[in-house]
Formats: sequence, C-alpha cells, structure tokens
Amino acid sequence: MRVYLAGPPYAEEYRRRAGALVRAAGWEPVDPMRRDFRGRTEGREREIVEGDLADIDSCDAVLAAFTAADEGTSMEAWYAHRAGKRVVAYTGGTPVHPWTRFVAAAVEAALEAAVEALRR
Repeated sequence: MRVYLAGPPYAEEYRRRAGALVRAAGWEPVDPMRRDFRGRTEGREREIVEGDLADIDSCDAVLAAFTAADEGTSMEAWYAHRAGKRVVAYTGGTPVHPWTRFVAAAVEAALEAAVEALRR
C-alpha cells in the first residue's frame, strides 16, 4: 500500500515520524515535500498542485496531519476523499473541524493510532 503524507509544509517532525511508522507497517510513504518548493512557490502553483494530485492518485490512502490549519492539507484530503481514497486524520489533540470529520474515515489524536487506522 502507498500512503500519501499530507500536512503543512513545515511539519518535518510529522513527516519523519509518519514515514517511519508507515514503513514499519510494510507500506510505502509518499512525501510530497520531496519536491520542496518552500520559498519559491510563486509562479509554480500549477506544478506544485498537479504534482500533489498525481501523487495522491498513485496512492491507496492519505494520512493527513490536521495539527494546525493548512489550506493545502485540507485540499489534499478533500481531493482524496472525492477520489474514493481512505483518508485518516491525525490531529495531535487539536479540535476537529466538521469538514475534517466529513472527509476522514477515521480521526485520531495519536499518530500511531492514525497509522493503525489505515489498516481498517
């Protein structure tokens, strides 16, 4: 299984931990930040979004970090939901927005529980 790691651009700790947990489960993490556009996004919006959408299309599920408000993470989760992909939200204890509950098959405060929820 391939798992897209959606989350804010500066969530390096989440990406590191999530990637390790996904690999430990025997799956392949797909981190869109391998195409790091931080500080140079202007004029490259189409390239960024189309790359992210292609990555989501190539994955079986999305693990989305909703530990802080982030438009990109929200759009990725919505797109995956509409495409019929399993979306699991990791909140870190942050209050959950109704839209997050709507698009997510599971909402978990702990990252380990969120990765485990990908199995269901």
